[in-house]
Amino acid sequence: MMKLLTYFCLAIILAGCSAQPSPREVAIEFVGAVIEDDSLALERVLDLDSMVKRRMQEVPPTDSSQTPKYFRNKILGTLIGDGGTRIYWKSMTAIVNRENIVRDTAEVELTFLDKTNAKIHYSIVYLYKTESGWRVFYFL
Repeated sequence: MMKLLTYFCLAIILAGCSAQPSPREVAIEFVGAVIEDDSLALERVLDLDSMVKRRMQEVPPTDSSQTPKYFRNKILGTLIGDGGTRIYWKSMTAIVNRENIVRDTAEVELTFLDKTNAKIHYSIVYLYKTESGWRVFYFL
């Protein structure tokens, strides 16, 4: 918990030094928002509509049961409350690694250290740049 607080303080300090937070700083805020169950911060950094649109592209046209509303609820359900992603990330030590920016998109590498068995899990947060800053549009 203390490490997470340190990351947030660092992100706030760095954000004060530049006009907009970097993709890495936004990824820190995203992971923190999920772990802390902060739906307002999550709304600020996550482009849920883009994430739903991406998921809808994976659905066969003949499957009418998986609507945008279904995916919206499913994605949010994993990130807040007792959602699987939130519980999983909360049980780990999260390390936000390097960012890779290519024009208006970015990838930020995440490492999760399992506190119980010392296993390492890798993930990536994908972001795109808007006029108002970087937004998360997908994560693994």
